[in-house]
Amino acid sequence: MNSVNTALPDKAAVEYSFSKAAILYDRYADHHRIIAERLMDFIRPDAAGGSILEVGCGTGILTEKLLDRFPASDVTALDISPDMIDRCRSKLNLSKRLSFLVTDAEEYCRRRNRYDLVASSCSLQWIHDRERFVESICALLPVGGKCLMAIPLRGMLHELVESCICGARKVMRQLDLDTGEEWETRFENSEMDILSSSTESVSCLYDHPLEVLKAIRGIGAGIDQSPAFLKPADMKKMTDYYRRHFEVDSFGKVSSTYRILYILGRKV
Repeated sequence: MNSVNTALPDKAAVEYSFSKAAILYDRYADHHRIIAERLMDFIRPDAAGGSILEVGCGTGILTEKLLDRFPASDVTALDISPDMIDRCRSKLNLSKRLSFLVTDAEEYCRRRNRYDLVASSCSLQWIHDRERFVESICALLPVGGKCLMAIPLRGMLHELVESCICGARKVMRQLDLDTGEEWETRFENSEMDILSSSTESVSCLYDHPLEVLKAIRGIGAGIDQSPAFLKPADMKKMTDYYRRHFEVDSFGKVSSTYRILYILGRKV
């Protein structure tokens, strides 16, 4: 059986899925909060932010941290989903330093607007032309400008993928994710000096394997994965395998792991 079934979903499907999930997103986004907090460790508190563009702001988890870290900076929060922008605005609209854009990041970043910092947490996996997108990000920055990124990598959610393949004998359709080396090469080839980078695992615990699936759908990331992907009998095989191999404590909790590249770059 071929264990690889990857795809880059249609942008309209991405917008629809995330808009549908916007109201419940924060309930299921524990890993995003952990990742955004860790990402901020890569840039010094005294670093000058200037004007900031956030790519894929979602409900504002990273946005809020950028506003706090750079109190003299204006932040432009961009997302393809109008409902995500509405949620972000409702949480953070008290800030006069925050503006919003509902648009496709790939199209917007080709317009050559200028920012001193471009930041993103867990959104670049949705980009189609990744090499060109990194080039566009670098073109937005002046010499000395910075990019601050947390990027999901190949191997993400390996527990669920393995449980589907080995337990249920079903191939789970996955996002077409890249390695950390591939992403770093893109930045290095685009006039970007990598100041620091780290590939790390971020694990969250769930009471049951089905809660893992619920969380994926709850944040809108279950794009192109049919609800009928696993029949009831297959679902039981998957969850039984998941419990046998990825149960982490005596209370029956199971792990779900995200592989993340954290990267801070400076345009040279």
